[in-house]
Amino acid sequence: MTARVSVLIPAYNCAATIGEALRSVLEQQGAEALEVIVVDDGSTDGTLEALAPWQDRVRVLRQANRGPAAARNRALAAAQGEYIAFLDADDLWLPGKLAAQLEYLARHRELKVVYGRWERWLPDGSVVPVDDYASSDGEIDTAASGWIYTGMLLDSMIHSITAMVHREVIDAVGGFDESLRTGEDYDFWLRVTRRFRVAKLARTLARYRIHPHSATAAEQRENNEYRVLVRALQQYGDSDAEGRRVDRRQLERRLARLCFGHGYRHYWRGDARVAYESFRLALRHFDFRPRTLAYCIGAGARCAGRKLSSILSGG
Repeated sequence: MTARVSVLIPAYNCAATIGEALRSVLEQQGAEALEVIVVDDGSTDGTLEALAPWQDRVRVLRQANRGPAAARNRALAAAQGEYIAFLDADDLWLPGKLAAQLEYLARHRELKVVYGRWERWLPDGSVVPVDDYASSDGEIDTAASGWIYTGMLLDSMIHSITAMVHREVIDAVGGFDESLRTGEDYDFWLRVTRRFRVAKLARTLARYRIHPHSATAAEQRENNEYRVLVRALQQYGDSDAEGRRVDRRQLERRLARLCFGHGYRHYWRGDARVAYESFRLALRHFDFRPRTLAYCIGAGARCAGRKLSSILSGG
């Protein structure tokens, strides 16, 4: 089978992991004229030096730090492949990923998007399968295939590192939203699934690395997953290409969960203002659980106390 595949890898401060990621791509079988594009997004840890041994097989582009969306768009602009695939510099593909996807697409030429299952790669080296959509006919996960836009409104079902798309998809929906530092993948796949049917292979294709300090990483003030979801509803509505609408009660619960989760994280990180506004939004989505009400009142009291303290101190 011959097909030119462009693999896009944004890289930021990943000197310790980029080699393993590249090896997992370059050892794939079944893709003639494989093109690998790494965009160094302003790394400061020696990532560029770690890429040096690979530069005869990998195209390396450099830019000032602008975030993963901008890095992927830079790679997209340079890519020449008929198919586009994605990987992050600290993750890896499992053997057979490209061959399985190309073979499936060759037999189903009406489809332009294929993805698959993935697993979490824990700091101790163990892996945990992620298989939330396990309705399978043997080859594909039927519950997560077809027109899945309404499913995407309820959950971000596609992990980019498992996905492959035809160039026509990029031409139709555009690239990644560079105004988003997080949630850019979700935004992209909402646009894709609104316009294209997809297939999810019933096999694990990639491994997502969980970093030891990821749980204590700085929390974004912007609730971008909520922002992306609301924007999609405003722009594309709540129904798929065949007219099936998302269950409104489930949708409101999802919106409320996104608001509560964002507020909860900021409440315990000490940002009472962001927490209070998030809990208020959760209430607007009919989250009247006593827990939500209590946190909203508590965050509001913290805001009022800090404002009073500032007034008394002359701030």
